[in-house]
Amino acid sequence: MKKILLLIAALFAIFSPSHAQTQSSPTFGAAREFAVLGSGSVTSTGSSVLYGDAGTSPGTVVTVLPLGKVLGDVEAGTAIAAAAKTDVVRVYNELGRFASTSNLTGQTLGEGFNPGAAAVRGTTITRGVYKFDGDARISGRLKFDGQGNPNSLFIIQVNGDLVIDPGSAINIFNASPNNIFFWVTGKVTVGTGGMTGTPSALTGNFIVQNDATLSLNTTLVGRVLSTNGNIFLNNNNISLPEPVTTGGGSDGGGGPGGGTGSPNLRITKAVNGTTFTIGDNVTYTIQVSNSGSGDANNVTVTDQLPAGLELVPPVETDKGTFNATTGIWTIGTLPANQTATLRITAKTTAIGEITNVAVLGNGGGSDEAVICVRPARPNVVGLQEVCVGGTATYTVNNISPGVTRLAILAPETNGITIEAQTLTSFTLRVSATTAPGTYPVTVVAVATGNCLNSQEFPIELVVRAAPIAPAITSPQGALCAGTTYQYSISQPVAGITYTWSVSGPGWDRISAATGTQVQVKAGTGPGRVTVVASNGCGTATTSTPEVIPGIAPATPIILDNSGLCTGLAYAISNPVAGVTYTWTAPAGFTFADNNTTATGTSVNLKASNPNAVGTLTVTATNSTGSACASNAASVEVRAADAGSEIVPPTVFSPNGDGINDTWVIRNLVNYPENDLTIYNRWGNEIFKSKNYKNDWRATGLEEATYFYVLRVRGCDGKDQVFRGPVQVVR
Repeated sequence: MKKILLLIAALFAIFSPSHAQTQSSPTFGAAREFAVLGSGSVTSTGSSVLYGDAGTSPGTVVTVLPLGKVLGDVEAGTAIAAAAKTDVVRVYNELGRFASTSNLTGQTLGEGFNPGAAAVRGTTITRGVYKFDGDARISGRLKFDGQGNPNSLFIIQVNGDLVIDPGSAINIFNASPNNIFFWVTGKVTVGTGGMTGTPSALTGNFIVQNDATLSLNTTLVGRVLSTNGNIFLNNNNISLPEPVTTGGGSDGGGGPGGGTGSPNLRITKAVNGTTFTIGDNVTYTIQVSNSGSGDANNVTVTDQLPAGLELVPPVETDKGTFNATTGIWTIGTLPANQTATLRITAKTTAIGEITNVAVLGNGGGSDEAVICVRPARPNVVGLQEVCVGGTATYTVNNISPGVTRLAILAPETNGITIEAQTLTSFTLRVSATTAPGTYPVTVVAVATGNCLNSQEFPIELVVRAAPIAPAITSPQGALCAGTTYQYSISQPVAGITYTWSVSGPGWDRISAATGTQVQVKAGTGPGRVTVVASNGCGTATTSTPEVIPGIAPATPIILDNSGLCTGLAYAISNPVAGVTYTWTAPAGFTFADNNTTATGTSVNLKASNPNAVGTLTVTATNSTGSACASNAASVEVRAADAGSEIVPPTVFSPNGDGINDTWVIRNLVNYPENDLTIYNRWGNEIFKSKNYKNDWRATGLEEATYFYVLRVRGCDGKDQVFRGPVQVVR
């Protein structure tokens, strides 16, 4: 096939646009004489006229007659129709495999029907493969311009339905209608919207997978062929294009034939892509087909690789042999209705447009494939960061032979300019007014001619300025000696290093020296905190004002005055004038006013239950100047220390196990003036103690019940007597 559409590229407004490469059209084979060919049926309303054959396969319904005329043959479900149908499926599959050169998804072909220059001009398409990812519409005038090349190929690939508005026109200039193909995966409908009731004048071959419907009086120079649908006509005039050819490759007359028939050889050449980078491999597929009725003998093809291509073995062929030195493919005998295929892989070694021609021997015709080989993408190495007002120099390698210069796109509106450049290096300058930030720069290797330049190499240029003096967020309020504080950068900037230091008697940095914040311990004399902001472009320094930390009072000492008569009472043993003492009650306790905090040199606590235990704390704070607090002093608080209820146990077990071995009278320790006497059941005195210490063990006594008499003197000086039994259990 005459393959490859050279893509149109406009890169940075400096590259030359490339022209469309030629590609060859598929051969219609047995279907080339059919104006319409459906899968199920072909039906016509009114008097349609077909200048060609009409047929169906596997269906058998063709109803153009009697009102209409088929000036060719009618093949309804015949073997000829089946052979034609096979070739239609082949053409459909081949068209679907063409690589698109432009994606028109969402666009309308034609400029509609509103009077004006746009509608008159319409839409012009040059040779190439145009793709729609979804439905497509033609509304108005669509022009195919071969630009003087009669072999120009036009393929419209529609992955959906194709709708053509009534009144639309498809015109062709400087090319053949045989090389216009509409490949449609859905259905084709001519007759919705547009200029309702107005005939359309169309050109081209509609190869559709499903149904095709032509509106009233539509004319077509071309074919309507369906692989799996029906065709509906309505007073249409359809004529085959003239002259009838089978594609861009030449139809050969064939070589000397065998048997009673005559051979008919045809050569086509295809390539596996449109654009390659130097060093890539490209694969060519050459096919020779014999559509005649007789064998072709002594068939040869010459395919000598041109400069810029280097053969990559092995060569694949299903018939004959290929001589890599001479480039001659010797097929030998090619029977009727058979095809020979050769695949050649070559490495691209030069840039530019390369045309590779395959020539069928004995004057049997030729076909060519044109590719675009673009330069390798350059590799750029250099600084990623630069200071405002500075320069950055880059080294460039991987430059392909034939590259004439580097195209460098830098954001000049931001003050970044190209100061110098060669094929192997360039220098960028950043102005003094360029704002810090990240700027994209792209580098492309430029080649002469109408092919493509290299792919772009992207650079992210980071522009930095020297730091400005940072602002420090300092602790609020007065500072106290020995206390740790945090200082931080108010608005840190990425890419800047912040280094901290402290000065002054007793001042100390207790965290890392670098970072956006620092932990500092205040000293006893005047001091300050300093930070230096730095990057590759300079430094800036900021210091806090000098401060004199306050001195905290001495840690207080707590006196525990708790007792039966005083309650849970605590006081400062060394109170200092001008100092405030703040107390905090533990859980389970409150102060006399039911609060959990209190101030003063002494406090009294109340317990929520008689067994409560906790830790009472107090701190000393200066009342004037800096409110610096001392370290906290603490004392253990036990509700039992001020308990007043005397509770003698009725049983205890002095068995030496360390549990309940003595007779302990609860709260008796709070009554130091007491007398205790123990009697046995006969009234004999067996134990007597003055100021009992909860230490009776019933030593030498047997398990039994004994009787006690306890006298205690209260805070009011009055005695209170308690009597009762106590059981000794070993």
